[in-house]
Amino acid sequence: MDLQQLDNGVIVPPTGWKCSKCDKTENLWLNLTDGMILCGRWVWDGTGGNNHAVEHYQQTKYPLAVKLGTITADLEGADVYSYPEDDSVEDPILAQHLSHFGIDFSSLQKTEMTTAERELDHNTNFDWNRIQESGKDAEPLYGPGYTGLVNLGNSCYMASVMQVMFSTHPFISRYFEKQSLKAAFAISKADPTLDLNMQMTKLAHGMLSGKYSAPSQEGQEGIRPRMLKSVIAASHPEFSSMRQQDALEFFHHLIDKVDQANPGNHELNPCTGFKFIIEERVQCPSGKVSYNQHCDNFLTLSIPLHEATNKGGFEKLLFFCFLYII
Repeated sequence: MDLQQLDNGVIVPPTGWKCSKCDKTENLWLNLTDGMILCGRWVWDGTGGNNHAVEHYQQTKYPLAVKLGTITADLEGADVYSYPEDDSVEDPILAQHLSHFGIDFSSLQKTEMTTAERELDHNTNFDWNRIQESGKDAEPLYGPGYTGLVNLGNSCYMASVMQVMFSTHPFISRYFEKQSLKAAFAISKADPTLDLNMQMTKLAHGMLSGKYSAPSQEGQEGIRPRMLKSVIAASHPEFSSMRQQDALEFFHHLIDKVDQANPGNHELNPCTGFKFIIEERVQCPSGKVSYNQHCDNFLTLSIPLHEATNKGGFEKLLFFCFLYII
């Protein structure tokens, strides 16, 4: 209601829109503070935009944008997005915000799908039989350990890592079996919202207790780990963004943050179970050999594709695995 709009003289035409930073003419968003028209997020399959609207928010912190092409005379279908909330919202005075930039919404017609409609269209038309067992009824699973994590916007890398980590005994024991929510809150820092151990405990109880995974909870889609993401990604230039990231890099970052939150305490640190010593043997042409050791927490699996007898099928499998991960 108190959105500040700049008096910068910007007048938005009724048609012919184009991103201010590239040549995109679809999936365009009008920032309701300064009137900049920018393209939306890049999607993994190559569609969407070039992230210019998101980057503009990161630079300016101007919070609201409306998707051009979804504005109609009744304004009910207009797709308004709040970047701080990372979600679609309702703007009760959208007409006033649009008129600030000379937009007569009464003459506009819908030409594009909203974010929700596009998501539904992708899910409806995607050929899931390519990566699932066709012809078989999948039985939904409920209860402890079967709670999903809602994608916060290109956060599947975090969800996949956290699901794996909380399926291992060290993490289950540290943050769930041996740590109650009440105890974690009592020993947390002055601000529990900024305490990593507190947030990891909260996520563990949300995922493993079964409280948020029950057949009676119609429409239950999982839990949203927003607070954990803000804590674990604080001040990190990549993980604090809404861009897609590498799961292995996030795993390393998670290990480092958990180590820092449990300094010098091997019993409380669940990451000690992921560390091992690697010994490397180096032999020079003269026949002399040297051995080097270093601590690590992952092993690299080298796949010699040139020796594969079913290379075509293997590459297809890798593609399906990629689709599953994202």
